Amino acid sequence: MPNADTQPSPEGLTPSQQVFADQLLATGAIRFGAFRLKLHERQPDAPLSPIYINLRVLRSFPDALDAAVAVLAELIHAHNLHPDLYADVPMAATPLVAVLAHQTRIGMITPREPKTHGLTGTVDGAFAAGQSALVIDDLVTNAESKLEAARVLESNGLHVHDIAVLIDREQGGPAQVAAAGYTLHAATRASQLLAYFHRTGGMDDARFAEVTAYFAGAHA
Repeated sequence: MPNADTQPSPEGLTPSQQVFADQLLATGAIRFGAFRLKLHERQPDAPLSPIYINLRVLRSFPDALDAAVAVLAELIHAHNLHPDLYADVPMAATPLVAVLAHQTRIGMITPREPKTHGLTGTVDGAFAAGQSALVIDDLVTNAESKLEAARVLESNGLHVHDIAVLIDREQGGPAQVAAAGYTLHAATRASQLLAYFHRTGGMDDARFAEVTAYFAGAHA
């Protein structure tokens, strides 16, 4: 009989993804309330989000950082991705990608704004034109920062086909990425995480109803 510890959850989360989900709550990377998001810069009248996902806090918790990196490595393996380099979208993904690069022995580069002093390039790290880069970020709401990173890399002669994130908030990011000619790979979806938190006691019925109604409205 299969070991339950090796089986996906009812929500479809792998064991590694379940550990990651547990760490999100334990570290305060997921909070509930009323929050403005980056999308409000373009849509100031959009409803406030009842959930805020702040994966930047994971850098302060080594076990949580390990869990996130394990999920990224699992995602990359599952989709048979073999980039020459990893490219983080600064700054939220930077510590995640640094650890991933160290563990997998694949180099890391970082697209950035041009500087007016010192080296004036727009990519930090060593690379050669013609190499492939996998763009990695923490999550996707809309995809603007990921697409900008891809454009910077391509302007430096690198090839970008894929973008990987830990969480898809399911608010249009994958379609935006696809429309730009790239493939988005998300380890988890917001709906999966919410269902998991609800089932395992991380959210009560009222909070679960509020947050799922918000996401349903976002899809309407």
